[in-house]
Amino acid sequence: MRTNTFLKIVQIIYSIIVWLFLVVSCIPLFIVDFIIWLLTFWWDKRTWILHRYSIFWALIYIWLNPLWKIDVKGRKNIKKKKTYVIISNHQSALDIVVLYGLQTHFKWIAKRELFKVPIVGWNLRLNHHVPINRNNPKSALEMMQKAVNHLNQGSSILVFPEGTRSEDGTIKRFKDGAFIIAKKAEVAILPVVINGTLETLPKSGMVGGRQTFVIRVLPEIPYDSFKDKSLTDISKEMHQLLTEEHKKIAPKYYS
Repeated sequence: MRTNTFLKIVQIIYSIIVWLFLVVSCIPLFIVDFIIWLLTFWWDKRTWILHRYSIFWALIYIWLNPLWKIDVKGRKNIKKKKTYVIISNHQSALDIVVLYGLQTHFKWIAKRELFKVPIVGWNLRLNHHVPINRNNPKSALEMMQKAVNHLNQGSSILVFPEGTRSEDGTIKRFKDGAFIIAKKAEVAILPVVINGTLETLPKSGMVGGRQTFVIRVLPEIPYDSFKDKSLTDISKEMHQLLTEEHKKIAPKYYS
């Protein structure tokens, strides 16, 4: 009993330290972010440079935490100078940090509420990421058009087709939005599977300890292979593909 209590206290202290570092570091990191935007927004229309800085900003929290590591395999499946609709399973708010480990250029499709969060939301706006109001059909149409425009301009789009976080780790049913975008823009789908964030940052906000975050980038799904398929079929096939890979990484969720 005493051991459990001690471990609980240690976890609380560790969690407080991680959150304090996150909050305090965000201020100077955002100042640099804003300066880069001021120097580049008028000619870097895709915010490529600002996105590279955002990658550094996100991954610094993993690099500086001695208990966290990131394991990426399949990055060679990301072809330079090619745009994708990138789809990934969604376990935690920490997915946003971990997925910068792809180290490729993309725009998030994120719920509108995130754009209202100080610093985080400001960075999303400066990078021209795409907001969506999940309760407004008109917002969904606007989101899709903005996503297609970004793809046409050379920026990939990253979507969580589940629409929300999985509470038990298993991959939930996919919605059609990502696949509508891929069809409209006539681009390939890039499937990505992640794991390790659910236990590290659950909805409770209590930060977990030692963890290796796993990213698996699967081979792209060419546009020609799904252009004549129904959205229902594409959604089911992509869900099955990601689930099969996730079962290899984290079979405990499916036993």
